[in-house]
Amino acid sequence: MIVSITPELAIDVVKNFAGGLGVLEGDKFYAAARLGVPYTVITLFYPDGYVSYREENGELVPAAEGNTLDNLTKIGTSELAARGERVVVSYYVYRAGTATAVFVKVESPEWAVKATRRLYQEDTEAERFYKYVILAKAAVDYVEKFVGWEKVKFFDLQEAYTVLALFLKRHENARVVIHTPAPWGHPTFHKRFFKDEFGFDLAMEPVVLTELGLAMASRGIVVSKKMVKLTCNTFPHHCHKITPVTNAVEIPRWAHPRLEGVKSADDLKKARLQVREEALAALGIEARGKVVISWARRITRYKRPHFALQLIEDVNRDAVFILGGRAHPADHYGVEMMGKFKNAAENMENVYYFPHLDVETMKKIIWATDIWLFTPFSGWEASGTSFMKAGINGVPSVASRDGAVVEAVVDGQNGWLFGEDRDRLLPLDSAEIDEREYREFRRKVEEALDAYASGRYWDVAFNAYLTFREKFAMERLFKEYGYL
Repeated sequence: MIVSITPELAIDVVKNFAGGLGVLEGDKFYAAARLGVPYTVITLFYPDGYVSYREENGELVPAAEGNTLDNLTKIGTSELAARGERVVVSYYVYRAGTATAVFVKVESPEWAVKATRRLYQEDTEAERFYKYVILAKAAVDYVEKFVGWEKVKFFDLQEAYTVLALFLKRHENARVVIHTPAPWGHPTFHKRFFKDEFGFDLAMEPVVLTELGLAMASRGIVVSKKMVKLTCNTFPHHCHKITPVTNAVEIPRWAHPRLEGVKSADDLKKARLQVREEALAALGIEARGKVVISWARRITRYKRPHFALQLIEDVNRDAVFILGGRAHPADHYGVEMMGKFKNAAENMENVYYFPHLDVETMKKIIWATDIWLFTPFSGWEASGTSFMKAGINGVPSVASRDGAVVEAVVDGQNGWLFGEDRDRLLPLDSAEIDEREYREFRRKVEEALDAYASGRYWDVAFNAYLTFREKFAMERLFKEYGYL
């Protein structure tokens, strides 16, 4: 049995995710079900979901997204101790074959209900700390009651917030999976919280959760080969524990069925043009005779959504642009970019914006696209999976040299590359780097458009289809994780 603890999880029956981590963990869930791997993934249930946005007086205002338990089955209730009080939780599950998704719903007391109401949103440091204390204690309790530790082969902890479980249960195959090299991937708390809750008077102040996790776990996993150097630079004393397992996607979940078994560039062209028209119609987009260029993912500065906006102004071809994604309500840059995306879609006939990227909408955008844009500031993206999802559908990317891109994309052969390949975190507000890389980015987009016009595009697309399905299938990831 594999047990994974994660802050978020994107499966089709609940709204319980913010971005790439949740979708990746959802892909693992469906892959485990398909491959017959005994797999249990445990997360909190957030009654208000992540975040939605409504318009008030021309401004985007965050609101509760809403969530539902209707498709889950309640299998039990437990009492935990947190903050010196009794916390009541219920366990709701969703099963698919050998895979079980467990959602922990907090029933009482009110402070605990409030702390776990929303994903990645808390009013105080104490609220943030106890949210993940509850997840840790509930996960350990669930395994003890419904799985049995003797059956657990690997105990995988997704991101640093989940390593609190190691204070409660040590496991010989506990592994911390680090999904970001950025500072927010290594959250901190004041040491007093650990003394109050666990009785430990830790030597460090503040306490870095990734440091604790790597110290207590048997292994640290990073999600691309490039990330090894970045992580070892941050935690050199744990470098001997760090192993890369590059992310992957669940191909049956993301690939259009009509693209299965494609044998040539001509076959791909015929199938993809049919798939594209259906997806465009489903999205309500008119793009007859036009190339479709898309940028869709979580909106934050290091992913450089401003590259897509500038490109819309600069490209003089007959193109349609699809933009997608939402920002954390506290990310002022991200919310501002959402407003700019919205304004572009309202004022330009060839621009469409989809702020809420559920899995089904994301699939349709990928299927509707000819050229995918992947633009992170090199050094800041751990892996990235949107370009993988595009590639397995025969949609090539114009991509910066970051994350897992450098493991698969060959410039001009199965996609187009721009920018430097940096292995350190340079400041994101470097106008000089942005300006230089945007110029190359635009030039590469023009190369892709020229290839589309000449027909050579379909050879590039077919190469992407072949290489990405080989490199980024979940079977490969499961073998490297030791699941198969």
